Order: sequence, then C-alpha cells, then structure tokens
Amino acid sequence: MRKNKNKLFGITLSILIILSVLFLQSFDSGDSNTTTDDDRWPTRRELFRKIREIRKIVLVYGTGNPETASVYRDYAEGRARKSSWLEIVAKPDTAVSKNDIESLPISLIGTPDSNSLLRRVQGTLPINIEHGRISVENIISLRDEDVYHLSSYPNPLNPSLSISVTTGNSDKSIVEFLSEYEGSYFPGGEFGVYRNGERIVLGFFNQGGGRPWTINQESTRNYLETLHHLTQTRHYRLIYHGKNLSAEKIRDLAQQQETRAARLLSVFADAGIDTSNLPKIECHLYETLEDKGLITRNTDLSHFDADKFQVHAIFNDELTGDTFFADAQLLITKLLGTWASPALRDGLAMSFSEGWGKRGYEYWAKLFFETDDISPLNELLDSNVYRRESYLFMRPLAGSFVDFLIREYGWLKFLELYKKWPESGLPKFSLGKINPEQLEKGWLAHLENLKVNPETNGQSELVGFQKGFCYAHEGYQIYNGYLSRKSFESLKKLRSLGTEWISLSPFGYLRRPNQSEPFRFSFGPGSENDESLITATMYARELGMGVMLKPHVLMWGPHWGWPGDVNMESEAGWQKFFKYYYKWIRHYALLAEMYDLDILCIGVELMQTTRDHQDEWRDIIAKIRQIYHGPLVYAANWWQEFEQITFWEELDYIGLNLYYPLSKKDTVTVDDLKKGMSQGIPIIEKVVRKYDKPLLLTEVGFTSTEKPWKTPHERRRDASAYLEHQVMCYQAIFESFWDQDWFHGFYWWKWPTYLEDGGKHHTGFTPNGKPAEKVVTEWYSEKKVPQKSTTSY
Repeated sequence: MRKNKNKLFGITLSILIILSVLFLQSFDSGDSNTTTDDDRWPTRRELFRKIREIRKIVLVYGTGNPETASVYRDYAEGRARKSSWLEIVAKPDTAVSKNDIESLPISLIGTPDSNSLLRRVQGTLPINIEHGRISVENIISLRDEDVYHLSSYPNPLNPSLSISVTTGNSDKSIVEFLSEYEGSYFPGGEFGVYRNGERIVLGFFNQGGGRPWTINQESTRNYLETLHHLTQTRHYRLIYHGKNLSAEKIRDLAQQQETRAARLLSVFADAGIDTSNLPKIECHLYETLEDKGLITRNTDLSHFDADKFQVHAIFNDELTGDTFFADAQLLITKLLGTWASPALRDGLAMSFSEGWGKRGYEYWAKLFFETDDISPLNELLDSNVYRRESYLFMRPLAGSFVDFLIREYGWLKFLELYKKWPESGLPKFSLGKINPEQLEKGWLAHLENLKVNPETNGQSELVGFQKGFCYAHEGYQIYNGYLSRKSFESLKKLRSLGTEWISLSPFGYLRRPNQSEPFRFSFGPGSENDESLITATMYARELGMGVMLKPHVLMWGPHWGWPGDVNMESEAGWQKFFKYYYKWIRHYALLAEMYDLDILCIGVELMQTTRDHQDEWRDIIAKIRQIYHGPLVYAANWWQEFEQITFWEELDYIGLNLYYPLSKKDTVTVDDLKKGMSQGIPIIEKVVRKYDKPLLLTEVGFTSTEKPWKTPHERRRDASAYLEHQVMCYQAIFESFWDQDWFHGFYWWKWPTYLEDGGKHHTGFTPNGKPAEKVVTEWYSEKKVPQKSTTSY
C-alpha cells in the first residue's frame, strides 16, 4: 500500500467535511428567492461563508451513555486543542447555552439517546427515528454497526447557521468510527452512512432558491445495491462493486490470482513458514476508481488492508489493478510481519508481481541502470527517503535488489535476513559471504545482467494542430474530480465544442519558494493523484481527445504562491533544487511513458529557475528524453521568461502561457484587442523563427468580469460578471493566432471537472455555460492543419 498519502489534520471530521464540501466547490444556483428572509434556507456556500466569518464552532458531545461519555469528551477536547484557523469549543450536551445555539455553528456527536441536543432536533433532520432506530428516507435502515454522518445542514434552531451530525444506533459504533477516521481525509458527499470502516451510502441534497433541502434521490448512491458476492477459490473470496459485471472475466481473474497466490505460498512453505492457517483473502473489485475511493478512502489501482485481510483493486475493461502487488504485500505482511525495511517489503512483493508498470518492474529497473539514474543503496534503504520518493522509481529498484539478495543467498537465508533487517539503513550484523560495502557493487552487476532491453532513445513526432483546453481538477471530493463520472460528463460537453486536446495538471509542493527541499506529490485521495490522471486520460481517449501532462509547482499553504517566485539564495541551494525538481518531474515522465500520454510539459512558469540556469534545464531535458519518448514542451511565462529561454532548441514545442494585457482602455472593440495583441505577436514570432519550433499557447484565458483585457491573469473574485467582455477577448485571440503558420494550438484556461462550475453568474476563467462557449465552438469546428510538421529528436 502506498504510504505517503496526504492527510489533513487538526480539524474534527465533521468540520473537515463541511470545509471540503463547501469551500472546494463553487455552485451558482441561479434560483430566485421564493421565500421570506425568516423562512429562507441557505445554500451550502452561504453556510460556509458564515463559518468563515465566525471562525468558531461548538462541538457538542453526548453524555447520556456513561460508557462512552468520557471517550466523546476526550475526542472533542482533543479536536479543540489541535484545531488551527477554526476555534472549536468542546461542550457536553448538558452545558450548551441558548446563546451557543443562536450564534454559532454546531456539530453534534452521539446517539439520540446519549445526546440531548440531538434528541431535541432529531425530528427536523433528514433522518427518520422510530423505536430508537435510524433510517434515511427510501435509502437505508441503519444497523447497529452503522454510522450516519451529516456534513452540513441548516440548523433547525437557527437555519442561517450550520449543523453537522455524527450519529447512529450505537454509541460504541460511533466511537469506533471516530477513532478510525480521526485526522483522516474522507472526502465526498453531503451525508453518508458507514459500515465497518467503509462508506455504504453517499448522499446529496436538493438545495437552492431558499427552499427547504430535500434528499436528491437521483444523485445519492447506495453502494449495497451494486455489491455482488461472487466466486470463491482456495485462497480467495471475490466481491464486486459495480453494475457491469462480467462473470467470465471475474472467473479468469480468480484463477489467475489463485495461481499466483499458490506460487507465493509454496515458496514460503518450502522455506519452512507455516501457511496452512491463512483465511481467504477478501478481494474487492471496483468498476470505477471513483467508487473505490469513495468507499475505501483510497484511489490507488490496488491496495491492501492487513487488519481485515482484504485486497481492493480497480477492475474494468480499460484498467485493472491485478498485478498481484497488493496481494503479495498482504500475504507477506501476514506471514512475515511488518518490521522489515519498506524497501525490502515492497521489493519482495514486487518479485511476485507480473506486468507492473505495464512492462514489468525489471524493465524499469534496467532502464534506470542503463541511463545512469540509479538511487544509491543508502537512499533506497533509508525509509524516509524511500517513502517520500516516487514509488514509480523506487519500487522497481527495490524489486531488483530483493532479486539480487535471493540469488546470492537463496530463499532460506534471505528470509532470515529479511526478518532481521533494520527498518532503515544497512544491517549492523554480518551478511556472511558479502560485506555491506560489496552489496551495492553486486546489486549493480545484477542490474547490468538483467535480460531485458529497455528503450532509451526514440523519436518524438509532432502531432497535429491542438484545439485544446486546460482541464482543471476543480473538485476535491473524488466524486467531482478528474476520475469521477461528473468528469466524464464534463469532458463530453467539452468535446462537443470541438475540443480535441486537454492538459492535465498534477501539483508538486514546496513549503517556501527559496527553500530547496524534496517536492511533495499530489497523492491524496481527493487530489490530482496518479490514478486520477490515468482515468482522465482514459476518458479523453474514449472521446477521441489527446492529452498533455502538465505538472505544476505550488507552495504548500493557503495562498499556493506562484512558481515564478521560486528562487534559491545560493549556488548550493540551486544544485539541490534541480536535484529535487528532476526527481519530481521524473515521476511524471514515468507515468506519461507507462500510460502513453501524448505530450509532456516539463515545467510551468519557473521564471527565476530558467533565467541563469539554462544548462541545468538542458540536463533535465536530456534525462527525461531517456524515459519519456513523446514530444516535450516547457510552458513559459509571458512576462520576461519567454524571451530569455535558450533551451527551446532541445524541445519539440515552444510553450507560452499568454496573459499579455491587450488594452489599457475601458471601452474597446475586438479590433482594438487584436491591435493590442499585434504588439506582442512580433516578439513571439521572433522567438519561434529563431529556434524553428512550433508554438503552443499552453495557457491563455480571460475571466468573465469587466475589462479582463487589462490584466488577463487576475482572478477578481468580488467582481461582477461581464460575459460579453470574455467573448471579445476570446474572439481577439482566435483571430490573432489562427492563421499564423508557426502556431500549433491553444490550451484555454480553463474547463472544470464538474459542469456545475460555471454559468451566467460565474466570474472565473471558464467559458462553461457562458457565451464564450459559442466562440470556441465556431473556431474549433474549423479545420486547421499546421503548415509545419516535422520530426525532431
């Protein structure tokens, strides 16, 4: 199981889901207010706005059950101590005042029997309680082990403020739920039901127009309705989550995994390890990664749960998590324990996997060796380094190292070493015939002798004209991000406009722009993680669209920063920066190569890094070309950076993020805006002609606000909507670039992963639901064949 998943800490689960649902989504209801202010029900956004204004919430825990009252108290007080920007006041239900209810958002924990305030409002919440049992309208009746969580709802005692509820039929089950999810990010939905650590209901409300909220039966999902208990083998019990079930494919998978498990267990049994009393592996197969993530909180292609002896994997016609890696991890953990080095644990599991990374782990390990891109053994065996580095890079090397140890020592001795090996670093004990100093030399010799021939050179052919959009992961709740059903619907609309290309942007994070340190990856379940990029690529291909992978650097924190501010303070700092940057971008080069993405953008607007470090960028480009064999581009900032770069000659495309001011006037025509752009065209063309490379506008866009042509890069959130001003800017850019013979395409900033983001009241960059859509359709319906089409590198 991938260990370095991002987690959010310091806010109680109830508050966390309120924030994630309300803050990370933007909805325009567009409904008129048909109720009086006294009766009016707020929207989720309005509830969240209140929380941001007040920055305080009362967490009310139940005291009616003596067995759990102290546990609830400790939980609530612990959340209060750890909270950061939001003040959490923990109070027992017996001490809540009228002023608390009337002036503050409230979060309730406990059953109706144990929490008197919950008992007071239970009749006005979207649940039914009869004879002490909770049910949700036409969806589910809760069992004793189930927990119901309402993430945000208008407080019946003061509808202008939010109430959240974590309840169930049993205080014991609620305590177990809070213990399991404390500090963990479990995104998605406006209410949910959880059983045995997994979500079984994902719920949504109809809300807007000031009317009372009702359950949206169409959008709400009951995962029990798509749960199928299937075949059993000697070592497996298979369970399928989905609608499109192929019994034949499931049987084939069961036999395949059974054969692999039998092989692993036979090897261990021959080494004297007792394998006779293992339970059956409960193998959960998911039709979509979206459902896998929403049910388990993990969107990896596959992962294991040692406590429940389960494997969870994606399984559909296009994508499967059936390499046996997670299965092997589970069996190894059960048979050998968890004390070994993470590199050895993963390496041993890798040695039993097949087809990892599509070509097998040996292929990738040999590729790294032949391109002189090997992690030193002291780094591979350093648990901290291993966990923070790219798993696409580290796991193949770990597998090859374990293979080397088994070859040198044999299985019996290897297993003895495995159990004694420290979690981090080289062992202090004797390794017998090989000294610790000889390990690296022997391992490298093993890599050199691997009987695989990786491709380290190749040609990257230019593709056709790119009618593109920057496809933005606007939803961080899994159900509205890159890998969601909503995402596919959004892409279908985008394709209907004539769009033929999208760019996908995962993020890497630095704490500060002047501090050289390893980059943090986007690996969280709701983020732009690898599996979301893979799924979005699959969606795009199904619709006949090409994909550019465009990783982007941000600062970790509330304001994200700008990559143009990254600037080290010493030469030593710069050397470290480029070392860490390469390790980060290498991960995405590997992902792009493994999944055949069409174009890779190696950097975005890192203006200070390109100014005096052109050779370092050339080195990075040369290394990346040995891994990824498609076209490369760099996305330069329009201000200063674009003209100063000299490594364009090493790339296939020149990339420009175009936000040139088009006019200083308050009132303009399209011709005025074209005239403004005409002042920048010669500058752009000069660079393009000098390096004889085609140009892509890797970003270009305008908000639907008043006079966006003055400062196109600005997102003015408090401004009013001026839809026609966005239209004029789109038209001017299309007319300015379309017929340039050196121009190969647009990537408009931006298009969202869910279609609720947009509309006539929306003031952001997207043209979704706005008149600018029509401009895009008119131009993208035209045929455009670039006049220059060559092969480079």
